[in-house]
Amino acid sequence: MVSTNNPWHLLREQLMQIEDIMGPSAPYEKSMRNILNDNQWIEFDIDILISEKVNNKSGSIISVNKFNQSIVITNILNNDESLHLFDIILSFNEMNFNDMPKDTAQCIINAHQGKIVKLRIRRLLPLMIEKIELNLYKNNRRNSHELGFTIDGGLGKNKEHDSGLFIIGIKPRGRAATNGCLRIGDRLLQISNTYITINLQCIHLDDALKLIKRMRKESTSITLVIAHPT
Repeated sequence: MVSTNNPWHLLREQLMQIEDIMGPSAPYEKSMRNILNDNQWIEFDIDILISEKVNNKSGSIISVNKFNQSIVITNILNNDESLHLFDIILSFNEMNFNDMPKDTAQCIINAHQGKIVKLRIRRLLPLMIEKIELNLYKNNRRNSHELGFTIDGGLGKNKEHDSGLFIIGIKPRGRAATNGCLRIGDRLLQISNTYITINLQCIHLDDALKLIKRMRKESTSITLVIAHPT
């Protein structure tokens, strides 16, 4: 839970329940899986009803933003779990959403309230996910805030449709190396300490580094959720 007194609540578009990507939520994902590139993305078509009213207010059940060149779902109301946060909309009723301005995409979605539409979705769905806890104490004394690994990637730096953060280095005899679970090439999905959990799917590298630095200073342990490449 994130305290409203904590300025990090301004990053709420980066916050998400990790269960949204921990495993399939609908049967069609098994039958329609199309493994892409690093075996962490799937693409599929889905028919979905855009609600006319949500909580007695007119509006779409889907809100989107633009990350890199992609239209990404950042909020879903009345969701039946067929869509996930951070799903990429590739097409909407055969209209190509790649490189489309965010406001244009949102207007198109809103204009189809009360209608069943066909979406082409690209979803991050790693096959190998692991939680790793790094203790910041040694012999009952905090000897360093360093986690012992370096990352790269984020919005604007990686592949056109992949804003992921990746482990690019592990310090010998550092905490990550001693733990033994982290590997070069792993995707960093989420980081948490005693006070806060941050989803790292759509974030700039500099912002991620600042958050991680602050989080490791505020707690005695850090928990990572990572996806191993397959």
